[in-house]
Amino acid sequence: MTLYERWSQPMSQTKAWICALINVLASPGLGTLLARRLVVGTIQLTFAIIGCLLVMGWFVQKMRLLYGQMFGTTIPLDAGNQLGKWGVIFFGIAWLWALISSIQIVLSAPKSSPVPPKIV
Repeated sequence: MTLYERWSQPMSQTKAWICALINVLASPGLGTLLARRLVVGTIQLTFAIIGCLLVMGWFVQKMRLLYGQMFGTTIPLDAGNQLGKWGVIFFGIAWLWALISSIQIVLSAPKSSPVPPKIV
């Protein structure tokens, strides 16, 4: 079986659930990429990474504030709050979009009917 044939086969119900769980619990966009929805998955993953980087920037600003207070430097109390706000917004958009994609992935997978064993 060639890679194209394997790629074009319909996704099983089990794989759809695995993609949905990865999408919602591990990293928004990663499950969508595994479900072969490349454009949407890439955008979701990009939004999630941008959100994480912005939250990390907010954390660094807050640590600078706390360490600055220990050593007597003055930094405004609201330093970096915009980074945190936009980070949560970006990651929240990515996660909600990934949740919607996960529902679509699971609903689009064909229902597999159990095949009874053959009696020889």
